[in-house]
Amino acid sequence: MKNMTKKTNSALLISLVASAFVFSIPQVMAYQPGGHHGGKGNAFNHMDSNQDALLSTDEMTSALMAKSERSFSRKDQDQDDLLSLEEFSQTRRGSGTDLSDIGDDIVQCVTDIKAETGDVNITVPSSDQFMSKEQKFTASDSSADGFISMDEVAARVDTKVAASFEAMDLDLDGMVSQAEFDARNEQKAATRSVIRQCVSEITADDIV
Repeated sequence: MKNMTKKTNSALLISLVASAFVFSIPQVMAYQPGGHHGGKGNAFNHMDSNQDALLSTDEMTSALMAKSERSFSRKDQDQDDLLSLEEFSQTRRGSGTDLSDIGDDIVQCVTDIKAETGDVNITVPSSDQFMSKEQKFTASDSSADGFISMDEVAARVDTKVAASFEAMDLDLDGMVSQAEFDARNEQKAATRSVIRQCVSEITADDIV
């Protein structure tokens, strides 16, 4: 396990609040306080393009694709419609910490806390969530040509939306309601809190 300083420990905690994965769905679907009232910044209403108080996979895909296209364009510095590893690895301040070396430890820690507390809102993450930038790049580069295209991004978006939609559609009616959306985001909030706790404990052990 990697040696970590107190400064690195602090950066790890900051990184979990910021986006940890390029083209990820959680930011698009982040819980917004007061969302039931349709206030400014309500992620549900933003995605609900036909304003029928329900989300379809098409609406969720459209929202995530729009965000992914903006991120792709920002990173594609040479404007060749492809992302190299260097371009892909660009991160905003506070979002580039590599947790891959402790990914398995985080998963085990969250598993233990969930078992101890019995909190049904805690979701045990996959170790894939903590992949390094290089690992994430390889996973996205389905053609293995050393570059990521928008077609490859779109394929990843479809996969992520399908997984998220399945997790939220509790009544299996093929649509996601505001209540289902909020329930899922409460799970995400609980899980993020436990992950932050686990990272703090694991990195503190490394420092001692």
